[in-house]
Amino acid sequence: MFFDTLGIKWEYEPQGYAVGPEGHRRPYLPDFWLPKEKLWVEVKGTEEQMDVELLVHAAIPHFGLPNPAGPCWINDHQARLLILGPIPLVEAVYETGELAGYVHPAHALLSFRKGDVFQGTAVFHSYGIELDPEGGLVGNDGPDVFWRTRGSDWGNWLNPGVAMNPDHDGGVQGAYRAARSARFEHGERP
Repeated sequence: MFFDTLGIKWEYEPQGYAVGPEGHRRPYLPDFWLPKEKLWVEVKGTEEQMDVELLVHAAIPHFGLPNPAGPCWINDHQARLLILGPIPLVEAVYETGELAGYVHPAHALLSFRKGDVFQGTAVFHSYGIELDPEGGLVGNDGPDVFWRTRGSDWGNWLNPGVAMNPDHDGGVQGAYRAARSARFEHGERP
């Protein structure tokens, strides 16, 4: 429902892959493929449901997920995997009684650059997805996950922050509302 409302073409669980370094490959079935954006999408409800090492390995081009449409390059980074958590709200923010703007949720984006995996952000707009691959260093193709810097340089993949927008984007607000409604229809609480 979310992608449909924003007019984003998607494929649901198109195929499973073996990801990770040779001799340690594990099965992985990504939730969505966005062909125009050239991005894989993983949806997780809680941190406990997340296999960080598997997702980092999936983001590394030479032993992770393939990119059937070619790489999505942004500022020398190859955007690889978008992680969506619980369905957020788009809210108005007031300062001293006056409208300051609207909070748009940011989502975690794993990108790859020169052997390293970074956590950046992605923000949805009615005109598309704004991707910022610059962020904390998560790991490398050694393949190492930098656990000691989790919480300072990277982490919180399900709620990495917000972006302030001076204009109300009703399309995005409607998309999140549609996603919450769809989940409620299937027995989950919004």
